[in-house]
This record gives sequence, structure tokens and C-alpha cells, in this order.
Amino acid sequence: MTRLYLHIGLQKTGTSYLQNLCWSSVDELRGQGVTMVPEGRIETFWLALDVRQRIDAHDVPRVGRSVELLPEQLAAVTTPSALITHETLASASAAQISRLLEACAGHEVHVVVTARDIGRQVPSLWQEGLKAGRSDTLEEYVAELRGPDGRSGTVWRRLDLGGVLGRWAQAVPPERVHVVTVPGPNGPREALLERYCAVLGVDPGALDPDKAGPGNPGLGEAEAELLRRVNERVPDRYRRRVPYGEVGKRWFAMGILARAGSAPVRLGRAHEEWCRERAEESVRVIGELGCDIVGDVADLLPDSDVFEDTGGPDEAAVLEAATRALGAVLEERLEQRLARRAGATAAAQPGAAPTPRGVRRALGAVRRRLGRG
Repeated sequence: MTRLYLHIGLQKTGTSYLQNLCWSSVDELRGQGVTMVPEGRIETFWLALDVRQRIDAHDVPRVGRSVELLPEQLAAVTTPSALITHETLASASAAQISRLLEACAGHEVHVVVTARDIGRQVPSLWQEGLKAGRSDTLEEYVAELRGPDGRSGTVWRRLDLGGVLGRWAQAVPPERVHVVTVPGPNGPREALLERYCAVLGVDPGALDPDKAGPGNPGLGEAEAELLRRVNERVPDRYRRRVPYGEVGKRWFAMGILARAGSAPVRLGRAHEEWCRERAEESVRVIGELGCDIVGDVADLLPDSDVFEDTGGPDEAAVLEAATRALGAVLEERLEQRLARRAGATAAAQPGAAPTPRGVRRALGAVRRRLGRG
């Protein structure tokens, strides 16, 4: 029997950092007795989409068979433990959890939930919404969360630590539900990795944190406001996972806007009491359920310093962010044009070798991304 760790999120709790590090350390983890499942990062994303029933018409047919293929993938694991990690799984419904666990039958399932104080998590999640094509302001986003219907909406479902634990603890013994707390803003940076590895039974010294890369970088106030305004101009038909995820999120938001950050996005002090009440409620649920705590539940209580009445970025800062972004876009486009011209010139030379397949593929990807053939 394989011990299977399901790291299900929550979103914006260091998941990208941990996933980047794990996927860049597959051999090191296997040497420590843990195999990553499925076989690659994209396949794991497909599994999460299949579990959550979020398959798009643009997805390849293999996506819809991901849960079906999971038992065979787990059966092929030769190490004592296996790890599946994707933050989308946290929001799974009871029926979706049941379907996933049926595919994991015969294995000892442990659920790993990384959790962070809501005062920092809310503005980070708002930014993720912008990276997915949303165009609401931070205040509108928080008003939705705090409104009469907020706790029944999809936005709160991503934040609701107590609700996530309640759903998963109904299907997995609470002692096998591990809550790993993210250190507060002044906590040691290495603590999250150490706590995570403690659950997996892995020596953190065997992993190189530098392999994690930048993770999923946040945006500054000005860059976030710029993206929000740009999204307002993008037709709704494009503000979907496909194609917005590739172009709007990974290329523009993460590749262009995140290169330079202005002041960090913070919640106003008017929301401090509400955040503390929600955090205290989560701490109570953890205790009532009897989940395993790795770290300190005090990390989940927001520090007063994370709130600030900034009033948002001024127009000059947004204009500066827009100018930097347009400059970066133009520079990238010029480099691509020069590369295409150089390739065409070389191919036109007598006796020139064919353009290498890898270069042709790269150029094709660039053309598709820019919407040009």
C-alpha cells in the first residue's frame, strides 16, 4: 500500500513555490521515497481539471480521462509514498472528492492543506482573479466576500479554510488531514518548506530552494490596476481559461507586469476585524475536527501590520506601469522580428541547412501567442 499525499492548496499559500521545487526535484524526492504523480506537471493540471469538472472544449481528450488513468499511475509507484499537488483540488465538492478518492482506493490517503492568514491571502487571491481575466476592484471583490451571499459563492470557496477542511475530513480521517501553516510576514522563510517536508517525511536539506524559481509572483498596486483596466477592454469571449491563461496570465501578467513591482497591494483597515473573525473561526474548526497541525495556528491570525489604507495607486504610477509594460512588449516583439529575419536570411543562403525543428517550433509558438501566422 502506497501512502498518498494529496496537497490540495489553498490558493496563494506558497503552493507555486512548493510545486516548482518538487517538480524540479523529482529525482531527489524519489531518493527520499516520494514519487510525483501523475508523470508531469501538465498531467497533474489535467487531473485537477477532470476532478473539478472544469474541462474546456479546447482541452485535448486525454484531460477527461485523467481520473480514470490515476489508479494505473498509482499502481506503478515503487516508492513508499506518492505526492499529488494542485491547489484547485481544495475547492472540490463532496461528490468530486469521493470520485477522486475512489480512484485512490487501496492507498493510505493523507490530505495536506497549506494555510495562510486571510489578511494577506485576500489581496493575493484578488490578483489571481485579475490574472484569470476578472476586472473588479479590490473593494468590489471584498464586498462580494463580505456580502450576504458571499459565503455561498465560488470566491469564498477558495478562501474558506474551515469549509475545505470540513469537506475533506468527511472523506479522510481528520488525523490524516495535515494543516501546514505559512509563517507570518516576519517569520523565517525556510519554515514553510521545513513544515511541508515534515509531513512528507522528506529531509528538506535534500532539496535546493533555488530550484523553485520565482513561483507565482504578485503584482504591485499600479500593475494590478493596469491589468484590471486592460481586462475591462478585453471581450468576454477571450477572458476564459483558454486562451486567457496562456496570454493574459502567463505572458502579460507574469511575464511582463511582474518584472517590476510598485507598492504591494494591501487590504484597508476597515476589513481587519472581519479578517480576524474569519481566521478565528478557522482555528476553531481545526480544533473541533482534530486535524494535524504542522506549524503554529497563530500564523493564521492576521497581524495588524498587513493592513494599510493606501487609497490605491495614483494615476502617475499606473501610467508609469503602462509605459514600462508597453516598452517590454515592444522590445520582445522586436527581438522576435529580428530572430525571424535572421532565420529567413539563413534559410535563403545556398546550401543552407533547414531550420532546426526546435527553432521552428519556438517561432510557431511565438506566432500563435501573438495571434499572427
